[in-house]
Amino acid sequence: MEVDITKKVQYLMKYGLPGLIIIAVLCAGGIYYYQHQHKYFNVYDAQVASSLVASKARTNGTITELVVADGEHVEAGDVIAHIESSITDDQIQQLEQNVALSQRNLDEIKKGQTVTVAVPSAAPAPAASSSGGSSASVASAAARMQRMNELFEMGAISAVQRDQAAADYQAAKAAASSSAPAASSPAVTYQTTTQPPDPKAVQNAELQLRQAQAALDNAKQDAQQTDIVAPVAGTVYYASDITEGAVVTAGQTVANVGNADDIWVEAKVKADQGQKLRLGQFASYEIDGHKLQGSIQDIETAADKAAADKAAQQEADQALGINDNANTGSADNANAADNSAADTSQSADNQNGTAQSDTAAQGSPSPKTTTDTENADVDDDTLIVKISIPTGLSFDLKPGMKAIVKFALNG
Repeated sequence: MEVDITKKVQYLMKYGLPGLIIIAVLCAGGIYYYQHQHKYFNVYDAQVASSLVASKARTNGTITELVVADGEHVEAGDVIAHIESSITDDQIQQLEQNVALSQRNLDEIKKGQTVTVAVPSAAPAPAASSSGGSSASVASAAARMQRMNELFEMGAISAVQRDQAAADYQAAKAAASSSAPAASSPAVTYQTTTQPPDPKAVQNAELQLRQAQAALDNAKQDAQQTDIVAPVAGTVYYASDITEGAVVTAGQTVANVGNADDIWVEAKVKADQGQKLRLGQFASYEIDGHKLQGSIQDIETAADKAAADKAAQQEADQALGINDNANTGSADNANAADNSAADTSQSADNQNGTAQSDTAAQGSPSPKTTTDTENADVDDDTLIVKISIPTGLSFDLKPGMKAIVKFALNG
């Protein structure tokens, strides 16, 4: 039996096609309305982040071996790399000599200062002399010379007359000396005394000894720091300039260690933009050509994040026995010891090479201190937005990868 569907087809043609057109128009209008009711802004300097803790070199040296591969998991305390310290045996020997020199200098100063002085004995009485006439002639010639000088200054006589008076005076002196009997020289004896050490000189010498000893101890410790270890358990991410043969300095970050399963996208926004964002809001982003979507997990100020990161790093460093004062570099220790030795030698010369007892003028060397200059440049108007990353990705992510984030602003 044949079924006539002509009427149904005509019905669909009459009402179906306009219905589809109406649906398309409504969809386009909805999209247009949505786009015009939501404003967007992009952050182009976002990046993948993680809870990273830096693993730092504890001495100056050269990387000889990278024990683990980049992206490999390690436990806290595992060796990441080996380093050959720049401290040599000759430098250690020189520092030991500086300590010995400082110790000898201190011992000599504590002994006090030995001074030898000449003490003349009572001179014998001079023999009687008949040189009265000669003495009178000298006195007369001296008076005449003085008078001639006064007249010359007034312009009353010539220079020739003045010079003649001076010559007569010298001749009278010579005649009187030749006629005087030889006087016997008084006997001289020498007396040696020991003066007590100057307290300030002793204090300076003790300070120099402590500086030299500290430089030696630091250098020995630095020479033994040949392993770079992981401060926490996690995934190793080497710094971009770290390779075998690379030269590093004390305190330089060799690798960062973090949890590869706990990563997120981190974007910096202005405070006025952050006020229009909310926790749980979706955000789309692109990483290495892959378009993803996540939700806002946290919004915090840049200052708060910097403080939290610094606290985490200090906690990890303390667990490994690392402190900021130890990251001064081996060369600095050697230079400090050389300066201490030079000051010690100078102090010894000042103490023993002179017969004067005034040692208070010796300069007191200033102890060297190491200050922490790692001051973060934090903008108070910046907020850090933390965005989740979906699991089960088909590609690998690592901290530091660049991302472009697109945020929607309501209202």
